[in-house]
Amino acid sequence: MLRLRKLKISPKRIFMGLFPIIQWSKTYSSEKAIGDLIAGITIALTLIPQSIAYASLAGFEPQYGLYSSFMGPFIYAFMGTCAQVNLGPSALLSLLTFTYTNGTNADFAMLLAFFSGIVQLVAGTAQLGFLVEFISVPVVSGFTSAAALTIASSQIKGLLGLNFSADTFISTWRNFFLHVKEVRLNDTMLSLGCCIMLQGMKILKDVKIKTKGDDEKGHKKALVMQRALWFVGVARNATVVALATVTAYLAYEDTSNPFLLTGDITPGLPAVRPPPFQTTVGNTTYTAGEMISHLGTGLIVVPLVGILGNIAIAKAFAQGKPVDATQEIIALGVCNLVSSFFQSIPVNGSFSRSAVSNASGVKTPGSGIYTGILVILTLVLLTPFFYFIPRSALASVIVCAVLQMVDYEIVKKLWKHSKLDIITLLGTFLCCLFLGIEIGLLCGVGIDAVLLLYYHSRPPLDVQYIDNGSFPAHFAIHPVGGLHFAGAERVRSKLLSLQQPRAALTTTADGEAATHTPQATTTASTRILVVYCDALYRFDYTFLQGIKMLVLDWSKTGRVIWCDAKDTIKHQLTGVLPDPIFCEKSQLRAHMIPGESQSTA
Repeated sequence: MLRLRKLKISPKRIFMGLFPIIQWSKTYSSEKAIGDLIAGITIALTLIPQSIAYASLAGFEPQYGLYSSFMGPFIYAFMGTCAQVNLGPSALLSLLTFTYTNGTNADFAMLLAFFSGIVQLVAGTAQLGFLVEFISVPVVSGFTSAAALTIASSQIKGLLGLNFSADTFISTWRNFFLHVKEVRLNDTMLSLGCCIMLQGMKILKDVKIKTKGDDEKGHKKALVMQRALWFVGVARNATVVALATVTAYLAYEDTSNPFLLTGDITPGLPAVRPPPFQTTVGNTTYTAGEMISHLGTGLIVVPLVGILGNIAIAKAFAQGKPVDATQEIIALGVCNLVSSFFQSIPVNGSFSRSAVSNASGVKTPGSGIYTGILVILTLVLLTPFFYFIPRSALASVIVCAVLQMVDYEIVKKLWKHSKLDIITLLGTFLCCLFLGIEIGLLCGVGIDAVLLLYYHSRPPLDVQYIDNGSFPAHFAIHPVGGLHFAGAERVRSKLLSLQQPRAALTTTADGEAATHTPQATTTASTRILVVYCDALYRFDYTFLQGIKMLVLDWSKTGRVIWCDAKDTIKHQLTGVLPDPIFCEKSQLRAHMIPGESQSTA
């Protein structure tokens, strides 16, 4: 009999689990601090221009990107488990934020961040992290690839200096062709130059400088030069934006300006206040209920995508170590919840910044403290200089960042290993591209569910006709895993086919054995069916009801023997079938011959 022991978890253990910094700070050293400092500064040089660009992608003023960039790194330093993860605005969440707040104001984005934090906290506290495992890799890949193309398309107006409104992939390109004659040459040339520089500087971080012989001095010089090139490569966003800003400043004239500029950015730190539950857009006042209604499915989709991104990054950089998904979700939830009080839009981890962090030699999540400090200094000291940042430069940063999200390689892998999953990939991709990101994600999950049901409706059944002299002639079935309602009809049809008196031995198109009665009249000995249950762990109720009458019919002139059934299987069958026959494999022969054994329940 099982004994239940009371699970005792001390408050101290819970507290230490919520704040991993307590553990890793015990072994923190000056060497780790230097590594975190270098990584923190390097990430900040990537984060600051990205956050300004992603704020414009979300449809808000640049300062909101910076407001969203310092509390996340601070909080994650105390609650995060993966050193490489950097929380802040990301291209994907910014696009989703734009989708659900388009035509409103920043108050809606703050409220979205607030509720995203609550949903993520609830999911983490209830340990619902396993739910993200139900979203397959093809769905995620199709979703992110379509999102990347949607984001890149949305920046076409920034790249070419156009002014028009569009909120979908189709409407963006429709409006582009309507306004193509309004393309500004200066902005186009600047964005082209920025893109070339960004892609060229990206190569610098991977340059390897070789030295000849054992020249130690030359080796050190090459190492310093290689490190300098690497730093220029990872700081390319900041470098390109700075050069574009200087260019725009030098070309600026009071009467005319050759470039479309970012304009005034509110200086200083954001006011600390609860997210607004009432706001006015134009002449319309929205109550809390109306704001929540307007955000709609975004209250679920945004936090879900945030969780997916964070856990994926943590797993990518875990180096084989287990990932505490629950703690990652809780940390993300707290970051969004607290950041919403600092006028933040929804945030999550960024793959590009996490890769920079890893390449910078980060040691602990504490690097986020240095990143957060630099963002605060930027808000306090540098915002007046951001007036001259060209919009084309920010658009270039976004386009060069998101095109890396398009996953071309997965098509080859799926074609080689699982062709049916290409349906899920393409279905998700096309739905996201043409129906919208949020609808496309739901369609992808739906397609995945249909394919999952298809697989469950075709459970693997190894059916054999055995007449070798060692045992009486009989049919043997080897079900694997669990048998569910979706596969009930398939199993029932197969068992019915075994009762046909002159069926031929066949093989199905998919190669599965479908052994039927040999070409001879059915005798009593071939009315024995042995179900080997050693690899079977459960039935569901619908499945049991579906095969109940068939098993009873089979038992009228023969017998059905359940071999090596586990206790759970015995319990389920006993509740549905009258006097089912159970036996061990060693007792099988005795149970096949009438009169030599007794039925056991």
